Amino acid sequence: MNLDLLDHIIRVLWMLIMTVWLALASESNEPVEGKRDRRSDVAVWIVSIGWVVLLWPRFNGPQLIPRIMPIRMVGAALTIIGLAFALWARFYLGSNWSAYISLVLNHKLIRTGPYAIVRHPIYSGFMIAIIGSGLNFGHLRSFIAAAMVILPWVYKSGLEETFMRDHFGRDYDLYCHDVRRLIPKIW
Repeated sequence: MNLDLLDHIIRVLWMLIMTVWLALASESNEPVEGKRDRRSDVAVWIVSIGWVVLLWPRFNGPQLIPRIMPIRMVGAALTIIGLAFALWARFYLGSNWSAYISLVLNHKLIRTGPYAIVRHPIYSGFMIAIIGSGLNFGHLRSFIAAAMVILPWVYKSGLEETFMRDHFGRDYDLYCHDVRRLIPKIW
């Protein structure tokens, strides 16, 4: 497979996922309670800029990982697996999803499907995907983009943990005991 073709496929997959995400955003229920502050808003913006940095085909910087097909295929596989996992979690969550930390009317604690694997499967899936894309592209820019996505989401997942614990109490504590935050069986 042509190396440039694989790059284009990865970029198109990300753009398709972002298009689907934006289309689904309008189907979210109106929040009844939320935790939106300046730091959470900044985290969302940093992630958005990180995706632009990842997908922008110019200014790659030094090549940190050799562009050999076995590494690139692992990166492409991780990208596809991560995007599919995040999309599964998004569809599974349905109208309870919001770009910001919030609860909707009759919000339920979801503990099945991808939410039985990790508590924040959307973040986990996108983190796997961006690491995979970094392996595929191999440039410094890719790893800067990965840091711009992963670090804010680790921070935001912590905020969500506190918010959910405040709302669901003991049920959320039990969920935390049974299911790890971002990496199955580890963290």
